Amino acid sequence: FLCSRSRLCSARDLFATPTPQSFQVGINIIEAQKLVGVNINPFVVVKVGEEKRHTATQKSTNCPFYNEYFLFEFHEPRDILFHRLIEISVFHSKKIPFLGTCIGTFKMDVVTVYSQPDHRFFQKWAVISDPMDTRAGVKGFVKCNISVTARGEVVGSLPTSSSSQDEDIERNLLLPKRVPAERPWARVCIKLYRAEGLPSMSAGIMGGFSKIIGEKKVFIDPYVQVSFCGQQGETSVETNTTDPEWNEQISFIEMFPPLARKIKVQVLDDANVGDVAIATHYIDLQQISDSGRNGFNPTFGPAWVNLYGSPQNSALRDIHKDLNEGMGEGIFYRGRILMAITVEIFSSPSQPGEVTVEVEELHPLPENALGRKEEFLLFAAFFEATMMDSSLSSKPVSFEVSIGNYGKAEEVVTKVWRKMEKGEVKEEKQPLLDPGSDGELDVEVLAPASAALNKSVTNSQRPEPMEYDRSYSCLPMMHEKPCVYVWSYWEDHTWRLCISNWIVKLAERLEQGLDDVEKLMRRPKAKAEERLREVLEEFVAGCRQYLLSTERKTMAHPNNLDRCRMKYLMCNIILYAKQGLRMRRRLTRANVKEKVKETRRVLTKLRFMAKEPQCTLPDVLIWMLSNNRRVAYARVPAQNILYSVVEEEKGKDCAKIQTVFMKVPRLHTGEIFAKLEVYMWLGVTKYAKNCLAELPEEFKYLSESGQEIAQLSAYSPPSRLSRDDFSYFQLRAHLYQARGILPADDNGLSDPFARVVFSTHCQTTRMLEETLSPMWNELLLFDQLIVDGKKEELKTETPIIIINLFSHNKFGSPEFLGHAFAVPQVKLVDDPYTKPALQFFDFYKGTKAVGELIATFELMELDYSGYLEDVEPKEPDYLGDPHAGRFIIPEGIRPVLKEFRIEILFWGLRDLKRVNLFEVDQPQVIIECAGKKVESEVIVAYKENPNFTELVKYMDVDLPEQVYLHPPLSIFVVEKRAFGRTVLVGTHVVSDVMKFSPRELEEDPEDVPK
Repeated sequence: FLCSRSRLCSARDLFATPTPQSFQVGINIIEAQKLVGVNINPFVVVKVGEEKRHTATQKSTNCPFYNEYFLFEFHEPRDILFHRLIEISVFHSKKIPFLGTCIGTFKMDVVTVYSQPDHRFFQKWAVISDPMDTRAGVKGFVKCNISVTARGEVVGSLPTSSSSQDEDIERNLLLPKRVPAERPWARVCIKLYRAEGLPSMSAGIMGGFSKIIGEKKVFIDPYVQVSFCGQQGETSVETNTTDPEWNEQISFIEMFPPLARKIKVQVLDDANVGDVAIATHYIDLQQISDSGRNGFNPTFGPAWVNLYGSPQNSALRDIHKDLNEGMGEGIFYRGRILMAITVEIFSSPSQPGEVTVEVEELHPLPENALGRKEEFLLFAAFFEATMMDSSLSSKPVSFEVSIGNYGKAEEVVTKVWRKMEKGEVKEEKQPLLDPGSDGELDVEVLAPASAALNKSVTNSQRPEPMEYDRSYSCLPMMHEKPCVYVWSYWEDHTWRLCISNWIVKLAERLEQGLDDVEKLMRRPKAKAEERLREVLEEFVAGCRQYLLSTERKTMAHPNNLDRCRMKYLMCNIILYAKQGLRMRRRLTRANVKEKVKETRRVLTKLRFMAKEPQCTLPDVLIWMLSNNRRVAYARVPAQNILYSVVEEEKGKDCAKIQTVFMKVPRLHTGEIFAKLEVYMWLGVTKYAKNCLAELPEEFKYLSESGQEIAQLSAYSPPSRLSRDDFSYFQLRAHLYQARGILPADDNGLSDPFARVVFSTHCQTTRMLEETLSPMWNELLLFDQLIVDGKKEELKTETPIIIINLFSHNKFGSPEFLGHAFAVPQVKLVDDPYTKPALQFFDFYKGTKAVGELIATFELMELDYSGYLEDVEPKEPDYLGDPHAGRFIIPEGIRPVLKEFRIEILFWGLRDLKRVNLFEVDQPQVIIECAGKKVESEVIVAYKENPNFTELVKYMDVDLPEQVYLHPPLSIFVVEKRAFGRTVLVGTHVVSDVMKFSPRELEEDPEDVPK
């Protein structure tokens, strides 16, 4: 069973902009052999991206020895670096320096190196060939090491090199696995037919030097530029149009299989001032080909490719213009382009003499080659908008839902630009939204003529602060849920997405099962092995069902890639089903861990297979408009909400209430800007009467004017849903402790507290001072909650709880340390009550896991008197002072504590490094566990005598009986400096205290050697 509402948000979904990282590309050119030529003076040029370096020149030799090392430093997002090419060329030096003649080159993109074991090639021979003379064959070999490392990665040790005398060059070529040593030449043709719906530029800004048509629109002069493997070609320019027709093909000659993975297709506007990218799309060769034995060469289309980029239509000062150049996730639809790709491989006599890029005319595609357009309805109902950034509190907020160009509010420029330099805004300190920052454009909603039927923007509402803790705001949607609906027209290729959905569901189920198994593996005596057996059985059954159904599936207007993919999916699903059976047979209690790892590998492959390269429907974009300015967005793939009559082919979130997190454009922090609960449905109009079928029964449908709609027809969806009767719930959040959290202060500790957000409520735990494993032991009680959705589905489709962790700051706002997501255990009125067990949840900040939370959550339905019948305890006990109004976790849930004594034997300290350029002279050791501390004496002169004189100390701590709940033991080394300052030298965390206990735990003395 797949959940939509309680699906936890994965960390990578929250990044609007990929974060730049520091990378080093190291290339060591060792020697060259068998270079072609007589009496040559060779030198090697190494080029990575735009940077070039070269070795010294060796005089008159065909096998020069260099051993020179070049380091290229990059600070940019991973994707951008990975598309860069590494070129190694050998030149023959003439009398005049740097006017060498090229003997030959070798090309490979960075991602190929990075995907090797240890991210490197070690002592391999690169094959040099001359692009100007393809028939001449190999021009020589260059022996090199290439490595790509990201900052903070551990670099493995290098193997010892063998002697180069008897080395077999042919066996050690610089090629990835499964690429043959002799690669034939091939022609890669990219066919560009036409585009439609490209954005038109706004006249106000470009007015001085551009052609103005009418008063509002300036049409663009688009052309397409295609780059592949370091070569690029361009189509001709079509003037004054947003729906250009090129009908041209660009062909590249390259060795096959190529050592670069992406083809970059960029639509540009040919302007007098310098060409501007309108949008960029990358096509991954791995997704449109299969290198297996029964595989197929790259092939694509003819199919429409959707383009995304920035929301603005002017070239000057567009703050999001990187998005149009393909950096990061596009946040706005910018038209689509019809294209195809074919590859032909040459046999040796027929191949062309030199590598050139050719542009040729093509016959246009016949009108209905891709089928005629069908009408689609997109319906969305907003159930909840909470955890909104408090910067929105004063202005009215509305939501816009669009698919393609349908449903977009027309924009008019009404604001003067404010100057903004890149360096001025510090990322961390600025609030998520300055009022009027960045010179964003205002949106005045003007309905275009076609929008007579559509209602794509909700009515605006003023946010209110959330209950209890007012640090976030929410929209009041208790009684009425706003709805939007948009009609759009696309070719009906939904069968591609249906097949993809089937595989996505296989993968999701497998992943949920594996997460269960991993949770069980953390506990002794849990039945992880049996659960894994069930998961594998379910997976194999799912594969069988898929195979049975696809045999009967008809494809409308399939192209070559569709037919090849169909076979490829069949073969691979059969293969994975067999692997699943084999793993289930060999599963024992001892090897659960490695079988989970193996299953994870199958899961990664499934996820990759499920991606449909020819996705015809564009993604749905939800924008939050505050005061008519675009502030935050969410991008929902169309296939996730696509309706199909067959249950398995439906999108996983179709007609379900799903949780959607909104994010701010160009933000690296990965913070959540707002949390929505939305019900969405997308499908062909003939199924439109099903769009409300899954809504809970207690809703009345209201039209725009507020009348109740008695008879629902496909062409008048409701504008609002209203309800009067509610069922009330109580949420109990038992927060026991967190551990391994981030240090926020200089002393290596934090002052942590947690904010728990559920629906429109938010509560805070107490703040604990100076600890990395805070033991709150606190129960937060949320009373009289209203939960939307069908009652009988609440157990599987449970609303999500977000736990935000902060460190208290004496001056200024608290520092964010990460968030965790949790799903509560649901108890309806008639269910018997069982006490929940504590569970583990991971904290994430960005994409990194930063500590874990031990807690459990219960959501219980109240009966009409607002009373809980059989729940123990009725009234929770106070934690400490009753006037503070804080509750302690009740007995059966709170772990039972036993007293332990930890004895520490202090010997001394060794090898302390400098701190802030000063030597460490008077260090002290502090050991903390379960809120108790032991301090060693201060060593007076570390230089002369680094040992302690007072050796034995001890502390008594209360630890839970269950070993897996034990808090970690933290060891800090600090230094006492002048004026009573302490500086942190370093820390170490021992996660398992029990490994220091003696075997027979009868007397429980503990001994920690240090």
